[in-house]
Amino acid sequence: MRCHRFLLVPMLCILPLLVSCGLPMGANYSDYSISADAVTAAEPYGSTPAESVPLPETPPPEEQPVLRITKDPTDETVSPGGSAWFVAKAENAFGIRWELIDTYGTVCSPEEAKLRNPGLDTVETGSDAISLGNVPLTMDGWHIRAVFEDEEETLMTASALLTVIDREDPYSCIRMRYTKAFAFGRPSAEYCHANGLSEQAASCDGVSGAFYDFDENGTAELLLVGSFYEENNAPRSMLIQELYTVTDCAPYRVFCAGPSTELYWIGENRFLLISGGTGFRSYGIYHLANDFLLYDEVWLAEWDQADPSVKTWTHRVDNSIGYSDDTPQNAEDAAQALEQLYSLICLPPLSPIT
Repeated sequence: MRCHRFLLVPMLCILPLLVSCGLPMGANYSDYSISADAVTAAEPYGSTPAESVPLPETPPPEEQPVLRITKDPTDETVSPGGSAWFVAKAENAFGIRWELIDTYGTVCSPEEAKLRNPGLDTVETGSDAISLGNVPLTMDGWHIRAVFEDEEETLMTASALLTVIDREDPYSCIRMRYTKAFAFGRPSAEYCHANGLSEQAASCDGVSGAFYDFDENGTAELLLVGSFYEENNAPRSMLIQELYTVTDCAPYRVFCAGPSTELYWIGENRFLLISGGTGFRSYGIYHLANDFLLYDEVWLAEWDQADPSVKTWTHRVDNSIGYSDDTPQNAEDAAQALEQLYSLICLPPLSPIT
């Protein structure tokens, strides 16, 4: 009996420990399970929804260098035998070449320009400049441009104008332009426009010139008149194509005939300028002053386009204070005044230029 008492005591000591741990003695542990709802509702540890996962970025394609012109050559004015520099720049260019363009629009290389203009020197300096030396008067009116290239394209700069002026004879370049224009017959209207000549020169067979100090300031003006081989062209042979004076040792164009303007000399320092437009035509008396043609009086005809035969005449006189006085005129008086003006048309002695 003593031995069974010792076994019972340890068992009584363990039982309170089991009860204090919260484990019921009669539970069936084989039935313990976790709710399925709890499993599906829980998110996996450290996961991110698929739609919020950033896609790997594709590196942008490398930008190809773009050929771009950053500087055009600028116009230059030189004396015969002088030098001129032209500079052009571009980004991402692999090469550059220079082109010279004559007054007929013919494009040539520097070497070809030297063959056409004996004595001309051309030196390409660095990668963006060219110099022209010993430039002859015959190159007045030429243009020069640069052509840049890369692997895929070619770009041309704007063309720069080369003006050659003889300071001792400022009008020589003007005479040279007309000489070249008529070297092969009548120039085209496109040629006249491109080379700064009177548009009406395209209808002339030649051009003559005269030096006359109209405003008596000590500087003779250059007057250019078209010549014609056809008969009965007296009025056209009196038509002034261009009028030049000299300013700062260079020729300055005072007037250039256009499709709707006519200029005639009527003696001393007086000119008859005829111009027209939609619904009007004016006949003005002008004089040369301060390198401009300033009007003294104008006969102005206006009419309705619906009935051009009905004209309203006005005589406008400059009152020398910046305003003009207009006086209505009848058709008979206007016709008589214009007839008298036409009778005064004349020309100073002319010398052929072309």
